[in-house]
Order: sequence, then structure tokens, then C-alpha cells
Amino acid sequence: MRTVKEFEKATNKCQKPMSDYSRIIVETDEKNPKILAVITDDDCETIEGLRVRFMPVYKN
Repeated sequence: MRTVKEFEKATNKCQKPMSDYSRIIVETDEKNPKILAVITDDDCETIEGLRVRFMPVYKN
């Protein structure tokens, strides 16, 4: 299983925009999960102590 850091490094040069999703919900892996973040294509909201960075797609 890869770590988050390994996945970040592997996708560092990815320029393909995400599609087919209306939002991404990040939550804990518990019986009663807690929502940590909700991310849309142009906005996000997180619990205190987390941050989300939007990585733009650069046109050549």
C-alpha cells in the first residue's frame, strides 16, 4: 500500500483535470465516520487544522 507522500510524489506532474465527480468528501475510517473536508471543483471546506491546496492545470 502506498503512503500519501508517495502518491503525492507520483502525481506531482499530473495535469489531467478531474472529471466525473461533483464533489469529494474526505472522512475518517471509523464505524461512524467524521467528515474532514468537502471539496468541489472550485471550493472546499475543512475541519480546523486541515488545509486543501488546489493545483491548477497549466496550459502549454
